[in-house]
Amino acid sequence: MARTTSPSKKWTIFGQDPDIILAALANILSWLVVTFFPFLLPHLLPSSPEEEPACNEITSTTQTKCVSIGRPGGMEQLRLVTLKPGFCTIGYNVRHFCPPPYSHALSDDPIFPTDCVILKNEAFSVNYADCTIRWGFYESAKKFVGWPIVPGFDVAGTIEHVGGNDPSGFKVGDRVFGCTLFGAYSTKILVPKIQLR
Repeated sequence: MARTTSPSKKWTIFGQDPDIILAALANILSWLVVTFFPFLLPHLLPSSPEEEPACNEITSTTQTKCVSIGRPGGMEQLRLVTLKPGFCTIGYNVRHFCPPPYSHALSDDPIFPTDCVILKNEAFSVNYADCTIRWGFYESAKKFVGWPIVPGFDVAGTIEHVGGNDPSGFKVGDRVFGCTLFGAYSTKILVPKIQLR
């Protein structure tokens, strides 16, 4: 007689997924800090090693600026971040090159992904999904990217760099639009060529 195993049941709290409850509690904590203890807000907004230090007032216009979300919460969790020179944002669709949300220094990398371009992003859309990412309720964002995250899917701009010999015909200076899997709230993003038109 074959022995069958039942699929493991995910535990719940009052019938709710614990991740949802934690995200809701993070939103409440964020609101409490903003409302009653605003001087503590910098402690709620973690930084990343790819960021330019806040005290460094001298930044290049070629450096990537992006909107980063460090943890679940309200509008106060949105941070305008300047990345160190050579870095740009990436989506989950470029995880074969490096993990999101930020690339490693591309200027130091001799192995640029041949299936990608660097897009100077001039426009992105803001959608309800981006709000649910900020609240911590968008499951695939937590699963595939985690925190910090740069939200956004839709992009439009000018190609700055093309990886490899490009049979698709893209060249530097081409104006394109397309999508990425997170990372669009940025001035520069590494995007697979197949997702651009």
